[in-house]
Amino acid sequence: MATRPLFRLLPLWVLAGLSLGHGGSGGGGGDSGGCGSDDHHPQADSEHMRASGAVCPPGGGPTAQDFGRAFLETHCLSCHSASATEAAREGAPAGVDFDTPEAVRQWAEAIDAHSAAGPAARNTSMPPASRPAPSMDERVRLGQWLSCGAP
Repeated sequence: MATRPLFRLLPLWVLAGLSLGHGGSGGGGGDSGGCGSDDHHPQADSEHMRASGAVCPPGGGPTAQDFGRAFLETHCLSCHSASATEAAREGAPAGVDFDTPEAVRQWAEAIDAHSAAGPAARNTSMPPASRPAPSMDERVRLGQWLSCGAP
């Protein structure tokens, strides 16, 4: 039974790693491959670690078909996919993958805190500078999509 409470801490541990900016334990010693460096996440500070406060619009918001899937493919899955190699992950922690709707829902709070915009915060620490940045409108729609349950 001791492993069950530890298992519940895993998402918090990974979120803590995300708050350090894809830092994780890259292992590779002195390699300067850019992963986990300050250049990778120049804005990863406490200002960008707040919930966006986005709400699901009345009558529903964006869906995976009309928004979410394309957003993830453009801005997230190159690093946050189970099929991404260690180098391609650019320091994204292992297991923080957004390949399935269930995984997106599991990581929705972290995705929101790093990438979504809403009335409470404009979170822009993700994606890293090496990837295409979403527009602020896309970040607002991301917050709405996540707050609707990422349907």
